[in-house]
Amino acid sequence: MTGPGRPAGPGGEGAEQRGPLPQHVTQPLLSLVTEQSMDQDYQHVAARRGQRPVPEEDGGRGRRVVTAAAVAVFGLLVAVAAVQTSRNADVAALSRASLVSRVQEQRADVRALQDRAGELRAANTTAEESARALREREEEVRQEVSRLGVRTGSLAVRGPGIRVTVASAPGATERQVVQDDDLLYLVDGLWAAGAEAIAINGQRLTTLSSIQNSGDAIHVNVRPVNPPYVVSVVGDPDTLEARLLRTTHGAVFYALARSLEFEFRIQEDDELELPAARVRPLPHAREHVPGRSSKEKELEP
Repeated sequence: MTGPGRPAGPGGEGAEQRGPLPQHVTQPLLSLVTEQSMDQDYQHVAARRGQRPVPEEDGGRGRRVVTAAAVAVFGLLVAVAAVQTSRNADVAALSRASLVSRVQEQRADVRALQDRAGELRAANTTAEESARALREREEEVRQEVSRLGVRTGSLAVRGPGIRVTVASAPGATERQVVQDDDLLYLVDGLWAAGAEAIAINGQRLTTLSSIQNSGDAIHVNVRPVNPPYVVSVVGDPDTLEARLLRTTHGAVFYALARSLEFEFRIQEDDELELPAARVRPLPHAREHVPGRSSKEKELEP
């Protein structure tokens, strides 16, 4: 006996009254949908065939027509594919030949460019060697020009050297006054001692310079200079004075300075500055033309 509101257990009286459960309750939903959908489709198709039966001969003929048409279409597609493949093969062959030809041409161009690059590298190497030789030669010429410019006085000079100051003694007689010859002995001795550049009271000396008396004054480069006479000399300050004593003209100057009682002193200077000499026109000769008068020669430019 069961209590009120309590369902009967399996196999009880309630189960016998209700009977078995329907299929849509016991079977999984996915399987049920699939089976019933397919069964209903088959039933629908069968019903339509039953209403309009197709004669066997007509059905076979239709199938043959469809098959023949399918075969014809397939054959046509195969033929079209074959023709297209043949055309593509010809185009591919032409393209391949064109590419091979272009590759060969490009390779020839590359070889020509490589040969040209080798020639240019060799020419560049030769040009660099020539340029290096020219730079070395230019440096040698520049040094030579600088040396000659210093020697000739066309360039201003700065460097170490000595400063020689010469003056007449106080109360000197006319014979004891410093003359142009005295300065010439000193200058010639300094050149022989290794002087690179010389100036007297700021007047730069060159191979064309003159030192001479004009009345009571001494003129250097045709310009008067006043005592004391300061001779600035660019050169090695450690050797100039000693070498000056060993030169002939230097020895003569020292002898004159002692005998005439000149005021004379030598000082070293690490930063001497000598100006460039004033440019003077060089004398030149002209070709003699026989038969020409002196008047014509004077009018000649």
